Amino acid sequence: MTALDDAITARGPGAGSVVSIENQLITQLSDRLCATDAVELTEGGSPARLFRLQTPDGQSIVLKVLVDVPGAVDGHDLASFRVKIGQILKIRREVPELRSVYTDLCDQFHGKNWSAYTMPYYESVDIGASLRPDGIDPERFWSDMTQVLSDLLSFGYLRSAVSVGVGHINSVHMDRLARRFWVLRKYLPGDLCDADVIVINGVRCRNPLGLALAMADSDLTHRIDPQRLYYPVHGDLNMRNILVTEDRYRVIDPRGTIHHWDPAYDIAKLLFSLTVWDAAMRRGFNIGRGREWSIGVRGGRYQGYRNAASQLVPQLRSLSGFGELTAGDSGWESRVLLGHAFHTLAEAACRLSAAKKRTGEAGDCQFTPLELAVGHYLYGVLFLEDAVRQLEMEGAIDTEATLSLLDL
Repeated sequence: MTALDDAITARGPGAGSVVSIENQLITQLSDRLCATDAVELTEGGSPARLFRLQTPDGQSIVLKVLVDVPGAVDGHDLASFRVKIGQILKIRREVPELRSVYTDLCDQFHGKNWSAYTMPYYESVDIGASLRPDGIDPERFWSDMTQVLSDLLSFGYLRSAVSVGVGHINSVHMDRLARRFWVLRKYLPGDLCDADVIVINGVRCRNPLGLALAMADSDLTHRIDPQRLYYPVHGDLNMRNILVTEDRYRVIDPRGTIHHWDPAYDIAKLLFSLTVWDAAMRRGFNIGRGREWSIGVRGGRYQGYRNAASQLVPQLRSLSGFGELTAGDSGWESRVLLGHAFHTLAEAACRLSAAKKRTGEAGDCQFTPLELAVGHYLYGVLFLEDAVRQLEMEGAIDTEATLSLLDL
């Protein structure tokens, strides 16, 4: 896979030229801010570069820079990055109850093919830290998560709502996979993208693009479509975007949308963090390829994450305001689980679009974009096949049935 990794890294104007432009911008913007002591922050899944800087008054800030790269998938592109800035400003302006916990925006800068912004640096850990490495403090995790979700529900999502017709799932998830599939075809092995059947961990799975297109042409998802969309409080609610500080929490890095949103999308992102994404970004994947494919998280997933994934839906049901959010919406759990499958598939294209090597939690190995893309793709195909089979056979998707795929 080395040649493919090199090709990914050299796509568009070339990684060297992009990195050179980024470095020049970081230097120029640091000088403009009179900031010093730049330290790069390498966690997170964004293609943007992040640096911690010291301002003349001794404050720590984060500078986030994105240079436009041809072929970047939607959500990783410059247009989305700029809307993200607008979303932060919108929420801080319109939702005073969340200002103390929602990321602030200090400065913003824009050029023809790039944008950047600064925000305060928060001394913190991600909310999942209390579950690593082996579920050391689940009570702390659920205490923090309950507070976060309760606030986002009461002051965010439920702030306003609009009606939406059938077909929302198709327009959000199926269309996204179809838009991004060219990236997967360009870099992934052909038998993964073009085969009618892919066997993964012993499960026969249909081609995901064919499956998605067939669903879009049917009414299979209409019974679980949302009836209402809610205030766009985030849109990318993975665990690394929720920081726990000494006395509170901070929500950072929204998706980049200013239109009403389906909270099931955000909940699915949170579930995806617990099942695959965060552990894989820290540990990498074990990928086996023979007559069949096998996939697992290198060194095993965190047991605390696995336990929390099973508890997520019951915890949601207990939250004040969640009943109001899901009133008359019997398909919300199925929509979360179908969204979870599509998020996993979509992340494969994101890893290729970001094109950065990631260092493992032990610091002794690096995961290439291709490894992370193939791993997410295999899990995504597995989850999507299971979700569609459950919809076809039962008309709904069950959380524990989905999570059992992690134990194969």
